[in-house]
Parts: sequence; structure tokens; C-alpha cells
Amino acid sequence: MLKKIIYYANTQIKFFLLIIFLVFAKKTLFAESNNDIPSQCMFALEWYDDHPGYVGEFKRVLDYCKKYAKDVSPEGYAANPILSDFGSMSGVNTRPRDTIHQGIDIIGQKENPIIAIKDGKVLETTIEDCWGSTVVIDHGKSIDGKNLITIYGHVGTFYVKEGDRVKRGDKIAELPIKIKYRCMARVRHLHLQIGQRYCEKKDNWACKYFIKDFYRSLNPHDYWADGPNKVTCFDNKRKFQKGTITYPLPCSRTY
Repeated sequence: MLKKIIYYANTQIKFFLLIIFLVFAKKTLFAESNNDIPSQCMFALEWYDDHPGYVGEFKRVLDYCKKYAKDVSPEGYAANPILSDFGSMSGVNTRPRDTIHQGIDIIGQKENPIIAIKDGKVLETTIEDCWGSTVVIDHGKSIDGKNLITIYGHVGTFYVKEGDRVKRGDKIAELPIKIKYRCMARVRHLHLQIGQRYCEKKDNWACKYFIKDFYRSLNPHDYWADGPNKVTCFDNKRKFQKGTITYPLPCSRTY
């Protein structure tokens, strides 16, 4: 009888330890998938899977992505990398830009959720000839009193419609399954850009892709909830200061 009890106890302990291991492993693997730059680069470059004739270009862009994609994960989180940052003169496909970059380009895999960086109202959901599916949201005022008219460009499926009210962290779209629009530059990524003057559909004078101040956009890194240049992940258990923003893709916890 004693042997049976000991055997049963050992079995239960082993089972309990196995569950702990599996939970930890799952969390670790998921966390690493967000900011594992080589893996995220491969996911972002799936256009080349359908175009095997571009193997030389694929290798060049992949090497570039692995070298220059930035892990911006705050402590305790894993966040998708930024490949072309605000102010960069290089695009996600290695090519030089005509003007300095006015947003941030975050790479990821198909159907990665895109979430609202702040409470706001959806101004526009459209499929633009170059940008592809794009959401524009008025997120109200920044911490220093500026308008936050935000473009979420190069997305796929919409989860909001024009006129909707959104809360910080709400899912508004997903990264696309197929990378098929020219401005995506053959690399799956979210282009996040913040202007102050929205281009009304009936009044697009002096407009360039949704906002009138396209080449004088705000630097998102000035408005993170944890402070300038401190990327801040959304956490539904946390309260954030008004006028600040959080990362537009969900982060995973690393502990």
C-alpha cells in the first residue's frame, strides 16, 4: 500500500512539473517570437516565397533586415522590431529614401494584430492604390497639446469602420496575408505615422497620403507613455497618462 502511495505521489509531482515546464516553454517561445529578429525578418519577407526568381534580392534584403532591425522591447516584454525608424534615410527594402522617413516601420508576420495606440475616432478606412489597406484615427491631443492624427498603413483586414470609437489596445486591423502593394516594398510591415492635419475626403488640397503635414509629421518616440524614446507596450491592467501612446502591435510578457 505504501509503495502505491509513493508511486502515486511521484507520478503527481512529475505531472505537475511537466505542466510547469510546458507553460514556461510556451511563454518563452511566444515571447521570443516577437523580438527574435531573424525569425521576424523571415516572416516579413514572405513575398519572396511566391517569387523565387528574386533569390538574390531576397538574400540582400534578409541580410539587411537581420543587421538593421531594432529590438525596441522594454524590460519585461518582447515587441516586434522596427526596421525603418523615424528620420531614417533607408527603406525597409534597403533602398535610399528621397526624404527622411516620417514614421516608424514595424515588421511582423501575417495576421499580426494591429492595436490602437490611444483612445480615438476612426476617420478613414480605405484601400489606397500604393499603400494598400490603411486606417486613419484621430487620437485627440498629445501630452503637449498637439493633434494626433495617426496613419496605420499597409495593413490587411480591417476590424473597425469609419466613425467607430476605439479604446487604447483595441484591435483595429491585422498585418496582411499577401504583400501586394507597391508602397509595402515587398516587406510586410506596419507604417505608423502621426500628423496634425487630416485630409478631408472632400478637401484634399495640398494633401499627401491622408494628412496635410505629411513631411512635417510628429516623431512617435516623443510620446510613449513611459517617456520619450521609451517604447511602451499596452497592458490592459495598467492605466496610462492621457496624451501618451503605446505600441501599435501587442507585446508578449517575458516573465
